[in-house]
Amino acid sequence: MAMALRESSSPRRFRIRRMRRRLTPVLAILAGLLAAAPGVGAAPNPGRPPVPPPPVDFDAGLDTRVREVSLHNLLDFDYDESQGVGALSTVSDAHFFRVRHRIWTQLKFRAGWRVYSRFTTEWRKHLTPWLTQEKTEIILDNLYLDIPRIAGQPISLRLGRQDIIRGEGFILLDGGPNDGSRSIFQNALLLGIDGELFGMERSKLELMAIRNLAWDEFILANGWTDEQRRLGQRKGLQENDETAFGLYATYDRPKQHKVESYYFYKEEEAPSAKDPHLKLHTVGTRISGKLPYALSYAAEGAYQFGTHDSVAAGMSAHDHRSYGGYVHLARSLLALGHPELTIGAVYLSGNDPGSADHPNPEDQSWVPLFSRWPKWSELYIYTLIPEYGRVANWTNMSALTARASMTLSGRAKLAYTYCYMMAPHPHDPQNSPPPWQSGFFGDGDVRGHNHQWKLSIEMNKGVSWHFLLERFAPGDFYQDAVDDAYFLRWEFMFKS
Repeated sequence: MAMALRESSSPRRFRIRRMRRRLTPVLAILAGLLAAAPGVGAAPNPGRPPVPPPPVDFDAGLDTRVREVSLHNLLDFDYDESQGVGALSTVSDAHFFRVRHRIWTQLKFRAGWRVYSRFTTEWRKHLTPWLTQEKTEIILDNLYLDIPRIAGQPISLRLGRQDIIRGEGFILLDGGPNDGSRSIFQNALLLGIDGELFGMERSKLELMAIRNLAWDEFILANGWTDEQRRLGQRKGLQENDETAFGLYATYDRPKQHKVESYYFYKEEEAPSAKDPHLKLHTVGTRISGKLPYALSYAAEGAYQFGTHDSVAAGMSAHDHRSYGGYVHLARSLLALGHPELTIGAVYLSGNDPGSADHPNPEDQSWVPLFSRWPKWSELYIYTLIPEYGRVANWTNMSALTARASMTLSGRAKLAYTYCYMMAPHPHDPQNSPPPWQSGFFGDGDVRGHNHQWKLSIEMNKGVSWHFLLERFAPGDFYQDAVDDAYFLRWEFMFKS
């Protein structure tokens, strides 16, 4: 029986050996092909150099922002009559659309250098009061060279037209307040020195030089004539040519505390012979971080000193001394909607009208260095125009603030903010431009009550919406203020 089994299995073993002989050449060929394929069937070669990146990498993108804005009683607090004259008639009571387009390009070099450029255009269409569409301008919004490391050292350089934001924007954010949020660039040189160069980890020192002109010459296309510009039909980026030099030091301990200290020297050139030339020093510090019991905080304070030099004959120069700051404390709650509560306070010094009779008068009004933007209110930046003839000229103001926010879903967030706004000093009528020299301001120190409701919706990384409603109830800082002011805006933002 065993002999029969062995005899019957012998032909099978013969067939298997014959099949192996036939498949061996085929398997050898496949093994060679797999070994030759990169990364397949072969062990990595540690001696093989990595594939270098391309010498120059190009990147580009664009974004579009659509806003509809409605303003009511911002300059006069009166439903029946508007004190807005000329161009200001589009500020007190208005309804308009503004659409901004930006396109950016970027070149990244193998050495780490980067060249970034951005072009911006924004058009507005006023429906109330009805105005023809404004001239369209295409501006060079950003153009800078970025070198992250110089000679292999932890020293960086960024040179050119760029956006600069530090801290919460209390000192440094907007370089051209008169064009709204169309652009915020500064013409600047930034030299950054990491603390590791001196054995100081998590610290950085930045040296800044800034030069901003009232009139932007880098406009590639526009419909304005020199006559229209001379008559003021086209606005500049700001009222003065400005030059500044500064130091900004940062020390950051993640999940603990962050300390930012700075010094700036700034000159605001006189726009006309009747205006003074401001030379101002600003020194300050900001601290922020986490506290026990899920608390977070931030506080910032700064002191300013300098001179208002006389330009015209017969005008006397005077000194400048001012200070300002803010503090806020936030607490996140473990509850439905992840609510967060924030309380805070703001103080910006103002000029005492009685100091004009002093033998050596000083200007004590806080100067928003590069921070004339809607930090505390989108509405109130326009209501500040009657005081000094400047939009968002935050000065002579104190406030108590409270904010509550919650997440409605993974994409929507609702926030309510209340500001009880006051003034350290009653308004000085000598500072008011026409037509507010009389009959608008009172003799009190309560500016009013500001309420803000904001709904933010983030559809994805490239698409977002928000709806903002503000109401301001004026106080006795204003005279015969009977009607509230309102600001309403919705925004759609697309990024690619």
